[in-house]
Amino acid sequence: MSDSLATPLFYVTLALLVAFLALWTVIHQRLMTERGWTEWCRTAEALPWRDRWELCRATLQGRAVSEPRLAALAVQRAERCHAWMDGCIRPGSAMRWYPLWFASLCLLALFLALIGGTADWFGHRVGGALVGGALGALLTYPWYALLRKRMQRCIDANR
Repeated sequence: MSDSLATPLFYVTLALLVAFLALWTVIHQRLMTERGWTEWCRTAEALPWRDRWELCRATLQGRAVSEPRLAALAVQRAERCHAWMDGCIRPGSAMRWYPLWFASLCLLALFLALIGGTADWFGHRVGGALVGGALGALLTYPWYALLRKRMQRCIDANR
């Protein structure tokens, strides 16, 4: 591929990355709203920091909260988080494959930048970090099953 073609393709790929990120943000925000997570965030804003921290720890550890007055809020938080995760990582969900698509576009942009001569030392590092971060996000999916179990334990313990 010649330098004259690689540079315009690089900019097209960058434009696709920006459009992809914007679309992902819109879909992600819609999922958060539909699943009740934004409603929970508004509820949590009214709580003191210490209570929010306790609710977060109880949900992540799958245990009952230490104060009975927070039990209903812990159940609500765990249910909302559970629903949001189900919308993002269920098999067949477009959101589940987002990191792979993003990493592919980043690799294409980095490759085109190398061919076109538009990448310098900093560009190589940023491109590598984007690809690594996107692919690293795929490694978190097995942890979601563990988190879902802990959230269910939190719901059961606080009821």
